[in-house]
Amino acid sequence: MGVGLFVLAAMGTHAGAETINVAVASNFATAMKVVKQRFEAEQGHQINIINGSSGKHFAQIINGAPFDLFLSADTERPRQLEIRGHVDIGQRHVYAIGQLILWSRRPHPPLTETSLLLHERNGLRRLALANPDLAPYGRAAVEVMKKLGVYDQLQVKLVIGENVSQAFQFAYTGNAEFGFVALSQAIALGQSDSSWRIPLDYYRPINQEMVLLSNKAGARALFSFLQSAAMTPILQQHGYGLPQR
Repeated sequence: MGVGLFVLAAMGTHAGAETINVAVASNFATAMKVVKQRFEAEQGHQINIINGSSGKHFAQIINGAPFDLFLSADTERPRQLEIRGHVDIGQRHVYAIGQLILWSRRPHPPLTETSLLLHERNGLRRLALANPDLAPYGRAAVEVMKKLGVYDQLQVKLVIGENVSQAFQFAYTGNAEFGFVALSQAIALGQSDSSWRIPLDYYRPINQEMVLLSNKAGARALFSFLQSAAMTPILQQHGYGLPQR
């Protein structure tokens, strides 16, 4: 009888386990895989990750996509979802702070601030960045160039991507010598050394917010997990700053 009770208890450990559909901004995809492993092992719920651009996820949510959580690359889209009534007040939080770098795949001397200041001497012909009107990483890139006083000179060399993932692709394929990209992308590729980690006071914080879109117990549990101290090593290992908790 004791064995039977043990078996029943083991079977009930993950009773009520749910599948959680999570729309994730592309730049957080690698970190989210680690979150998935940790959370599923501890909680028993299953995470279904849907990677993509924040803009596309936003449009899908507006049109009724059955996501339980949305991890955006910015704060504006979560705010708009709250305004439009897709999210209850108080159900959006910063889960990570993005860090901007200047990156190149080509063999260069270590990239520094001087790489931009002396762009003519360095043979820079094309510089990739995300669309500053749509993407927070692109907005931050423009702020950096303006702070250094090179924005006007570099405008003719800019290659604009739809988002930071496309900007990274431009730099990775050589369609641009340098790219303003997310530190997390370079770390995922194992090539973060060939970059200039731009000082945080050169641009406004890239706060990445998430929103809770359903009342599933599993979704609420994941929402809490993403705000917990368990996220600290995951964020640090993947190139993100820590939000205030």
